[in-house]
Parts: sequence; structure tokens; C-alpha cells
Amino acid sequence: MKPTSYLLAGLLGAGGLLSSGCGGPVSALGGGANQPVAVELVLSSASAAATAGETQATEEVTGFGTIKGRIVFEGGNPALPPLVPKGTSSDAICKQVDVPNETIVVGADGGLANVVVFLRKAPKVEIPAPPSTPVVVDQDGCKFFPHVSLCRVGQPLQMKNSDGTAHNVKSSYFNQTIAPKDTTGLTFTPKNPETAPLPVACDIHAWMKGYVAIVNHPWAAVTGPDGSFEIQGVPAGEREFVVWHEKGTIERGLKIKVQPDAVTPVDLKVASDKLK
Repeated sequence: MKPTSYLLAGLLGAGGLLSSGCGGPVSALGGGANQPVAVELVLSSASAAATAGETQATEEVTGFGTIKGRIVFEGGNPALPPLVPKGTSSDAICKQVDVPNETIVVGADGGLANVVVFLRKAPKVEIPAPPSTPVVVDQDGCKFFPHVSLCRVGQPLQMKNSDGTAHNVKSSYFNQTIAPKDTTGLTFTPKNPETAPLPVACDIHAWMKGYVAIVNHPWAAVTGPDGSFEIQGVPAGEREFVVWHEKGTIERGLKIKVQPDAVTPVDLKVASDKLK
């Protein structure tokens, strides 16, 4: 298999950054002396299988830390044209706007949005209960908003419709039409984690697609418009994180020595030819 090379540079503690993958830093619960480290990772082009909720054997957890990072797309902003240009849709509502192509969203300074970072295996610790507040995914402007979401096992997922036209929400768990301006919509509570974010589509408007990452622990994040993410309260010790993008080219495991009451920042650069 042809190897793929990524460059990671971060401020890591004495434990350092180990093994392969794509992952990132987080925010600190405390302080600590950190030293700069540069690591080049050589990864197989084959995707590594990762379950968003595997559990490790019993171990002693000495505390909790934070990881914080940023994922940068190399090669500039691809400036993708609209999926549906204004005035071209046969739908009277959808034709009123440009429907953007959010397959690859890159900020002005190169930050890569809509990347999911999650802990691959949760250690044997007490895991906080999922929030009772639902994760809301809207259909607004004939697209799913947000494009990529996070939802805990046991947390309600609400799919609503702010558009003045009907939409159909379809996944491996549900398939339901949501009427125009229906702000109640569909509510689904996942019972099991998914190995990769769950695709959600609309059968009425074939271009519409979004993703919901379903995990059974709180140690996950989606990168923002500037490519940054933060995961707090991560059990200290050597942890493996997975990074996912809908193109599937950066789904890998990254081992990070999470220090208690400290921040582990990592910057990840992704070559443009890996998101084709």
C-alpha cells in the first residue's frame, strides 16, 4: 500500500507523541512544562477501522487533561462551486439561494472545518451521562445545518425543517418526510455508537447530505470554521484518537500521552491530494 505522509508539530510533555494517526490538541485543565516536538507520521493509505466507543481493559486513571488542536488544509482554498446555483433548482424554495458545496470547507487561513476527532477507546472510568438537551440538525437553505454534528448515545437527535419546502430525512435508522416549516420534526435517540459518522440524506433533494457522529463518551469534537477543536476532561495516559473527514482520507489513530491537568496541543497539516 502506498504510504501517506502527514506532518504534526506540537507542544508535548515528556511522554511525547507516539505512533500513527491524525489528531489534535485540546485545552488545559491546568499547567505544566511542555517542550516543542516535531513528528513526521507515515500512514498507510488504507483506512483504519475505529469504533466510536470501544472500551479498554481496566486501568488506573491518574487524572484528566485537555487536548486542543487545529487541522490545516495545504494547497489553499479549493473554492468549490455551489452544488445548486441560484435559480437552477426546480424547487421554488431551493432556487432562491446558492446551495453551497460543503464537501471541503477551508477557512481564510487554511483551517479545515467539519472534521471529527474522537477518542477511539474509552478507558474503564465513570463516563458522564449524555446530555438530555437534543442535538438539533436543521434543514435550512436546502442543506443540512450543521453539515457535521456530534451526538452521544442516549442523547436525543432532532431533525427539523426551517425551509418552506418539504424535506425527507433518511439514514440507516430513520426515513421520514418533514413538512415545510416543521420546527419539531423527527427525534431519534441512538442506542449504539457508530464506527464512522452516520450519513443523512434527503430523497426529495438529492444533493442534500449531512453527517452525525454518534459516540458513547464525551471525548469528541468537530473542527470549527478555522479548523480548531478542543476536548476537555480526557482521562490521562496514552490515548488513541481518530480523525475523520467525509472524504475518508484522514481516518487514522493518533496516540497521545495525555498529561493530567495539562494541555497537549498538536497541529495537523493535510495535503490537498488526500481529500480528492
